[in-house]
Amino acid sequence: MSKIQKFFSRNICPIIFKLFPLKKKRIVFSSFGGRNYSGNPRIISEEIQKSKLSYELVWLLKNEVSDILPDGIKRISTDSLLASYYLYTSKFWIDDSRKTISHKKRNSQVYFQTWHGTPLKKIEFDAKDKLSKHYLKYAENDSESITYLLSGNKYSSEIYPSAFRIEANKILNIGTPRNDQLVKEFKSLQKTIYDKETINILFAPTFRNDPNDNGVFQLEKVDLTLIKEYFQSKNQKINFLVKFHPNVNNQLSKEKTSLEYMAEHSIELVPDGILLENLFSSIDLLITDYSSIFFDYALLGKPLILFNYDEKKYAEERGFYIELNDLPVPKAQNAEDLIKIISFQREELLNSSRELLDYLGNYENGNSTQIIIESIVKEDN
Repeated sequence: MSKIQKFFSRNICPIIFKLFPLKKKRIVFSSFGGRNYSGNPRIISEEIQKSKLSYELVWLLKNEVSDILPDGIKRISTDSLLASYYLYTSKFWIDDSRKTISHKKRNSQVYFQTWHGTPLKKIEFDAKDKLSKHYLKYAENDSESITYLLSGNKYSSEIYPSAFRIEANKILNIGTPRNDQLVKEFKSLQKTIYDKETINILFAPTFRNDPNDNGVFQLEKVDLTLIKEYFQSKNQKINFLVKFHPNVNNQLSKEKTSLEYMAEHSIELVPDGILLENLFSSIDLLITDYSSIFFDYALLGKPLILFNYDEKKYAEERGFYIELNDLPVPKAQNAEDLIKIISFQREELLNSSRELLDYLGNYENGNSTQIIIESIVKEDN
């Protein structure tokens, strides 16, 4: 897509299309800047289709995205002239990350910002010194356009007014659509990691600014050999999966040595775009560092460990809203710590998710998707 076309789509066309009639039965969706058909917007979109509601559903996706959309959904290229047309003539916007818009929405439009996770790291305007002026300008227009911002817990609701620069009364304390399924699946564990013959472990590290601190470097910190030896001593086997940040996955796809390392150690790489809420149901133990997915995973009541081996360095790089020591979950700074937690902190590990949800002030109740759809129907009447 040419820079000229992108410029016109973002800066000129909205002025024109704001004069067009507004389509009350049209909804425009986007997820992660058009990089995926995923997240909260996908859950809402699919539920609208299942309910057979008479809305025109439009998804903005980048040209290179290969995701196949369900029948009945219109696909439009992001930053195209058509994208601008649909964006500014549709009654509803639903997104899970910032829109790169130079013009705010029309007053009569309704924008549901679902966001994509509970923030541990400082985000948006709370991290403005680490973000470009270019991005912050878009963020300002996006925030001023938001009608409703979804929150899954009291902790997030206290952060969002500052992070997004919005009024607290715009925050909907109803949970998040992608977590509805997790809440409904929750049940007391019949078998724990101490009872199973084979254990599925997911390692989900987040992104570091220094490329050398990502990928294989992170895997070496975990020391999979040591973990395997421990479980073998207990006559147990493990399946080890890793979910890297999308930026890291893009890097790994070009590095033969990294892929060879994972093959050598029987590590299964989780691809981008997979629905984590579906993946979580098969995971018995989550090991992560500063990725917000552990807040979502906790809804299943399963054990988790924070692997904060570079906490001081990362805190300087990104900053946290809270001290990690305040979180009521086990923490490890090296592979030996991981084994000690699994061996000697059994009760703390098994109760980690429940304790975390209590600490956050959980709002997830499994009904957020339905509440949003009811709001849409009410708004278009």
